Amino acid sequence: MFLSTLDTGIINVALPYLKNHFNVSTNTVALTVIGYSTSLAIFIMLFGFLSDTKGKLKIANIGMWLFMLASIFCGITNSIYLIVLFRIIQGIGAAALQATSASLITTLIHPSRQNNAIGTIGIMIGLGPVLGPSLGGLLLSLGSWRLIFLINVPFTLIGIFCIFILERKISEVHYNKQIDIVGFILVALLLSSFLIGLNCLSKVNIKNIGILLIFVSFILSFVVYKFEIRKKFPILNMKIVTSKKVLILLLQTILFGFASAIVFLIPPFLFENILHVSVGITGLLVLGAPIGIALFSKISGRLNDGSKNNIYSLVGIFLMVISFILLSILSNKISYIFITIFLFIYGAGGGFFQPANVSNLMSSVGLSDQGSMSALQRMMQNIAIAVGSSIGSLIMYSFQGNELYGIRTSYFMTLFLMVIILFISCLTYKIWSENKKVSD
Repeated sequence: MFLSTLDTGIINVALPYLKNHFNVSTNTVALTVIGYSTSLAIFIMLFGFLSDTKGKLKIANIGMWLFMLASIFCGITNSIYLIVLFRIIQGIGAAALQATSASLITTLIHPSRQNNAIGTIGIMIGLGPVLGPSLGGLLLSLGSWRLIFLINVPFTLIGIFCIFILERKISEVHYNKQIDIVGFILVALLLSSFLIGLNCLSKVNIKNIGILLIFVSFILSFVVYKFEIRKKFPILNMKIVTSKKVLILLLQTILFGFASAIVFLIPPFLFENILHVSVGITGLLVLGAPIGIALFSKISGRLNDGSKNNIYSLVGIFLMVISFILLSILSNKISYIFITIFLFIYGAGGGFFQPANVSNLMSSVGLSDQGSMSALQRMMQNIAIAVGSSIGSLIMYSFQGNELYGIRTSYFMTLFLMVIILFISCLTYKIWSENKKVSD
């Protein structure tokens, strides 16, 4: 998890440098990000399924090796197009790592310690955006872009060594399931058309292609549902996805991913273009949210033994709503310190929410589906982040003459969605609590 979030932060900083170094267009260099994120989304459900049948440590080990080898080849090649290819392979490796991150905890760690361990995942998610840009800038300042890829090698070697030790101490339970090849292909077509379509929407000359691809993805979603609902061992278990509890929890996950995209995308515009803060200072001020996520993920994980998941989810959503209320009414006269505090409040909310949400989702399925649920949670959050980034960028582009209004619009839109999910969550948790009392 740390590797994938760290790598994303590093490569985003390096895009302008790579564009100038290889003398290519922005669209070409952007393929290094699009290829990575698309392959990650496509393969994550497959690896989640395989982790339940072949073993989570084995799949995590495959992910480590793919990620390391792709990083090495990215670092030694002299072609931007080969970098794009190896970034796609790197995304496949990241899919294996993300698919097994939560399921390794829920299947190998005692239930009383699982929330604390899941909180550690939250720290990794928070630290990646913090360290990635800083580390990327430092490595580029040393004069070699190759280091931004080769820096992954020591981290992956440590991971491979740890998995090697664990495989000799732990005997995993494997579940006999026949792999759903057709389902995987359908889901891959659905996700690739949707994500590529989203990317096309931000480009005026191919916007119509983007609309067409998204329309195709909606048709494919219906096909996937009809096909997978009849499968005994589906790659995307629709019976689980459409259950009321999982549906609400995934809706929370989606809204959190969407809101996080807005929180990470918009502040640089606010600090640099509205408040006229330097790029260097902006890099420090935007750390409020990721630091809050990292800090409170660990705090909430330690305080919660699993019995407080619903309460902590509500506390987290409530704090995020408060932060968006404060952000949506800001003016160009406000001190940038207050904005960082508002972002930190959001991060604190995310720190309370995410471990509890992941724990709730993982406990909603049996041991035979832990890998698939872990992958589903990450896939939905990654897609939501992509959607949030696209919509946020589109809003900022639409209000180029009045960026402050665009910023407020982005925050108010997200606030509206967060208030809705807070209301639904409160109502749902109340019903679940009453049903539990009746059953007891």
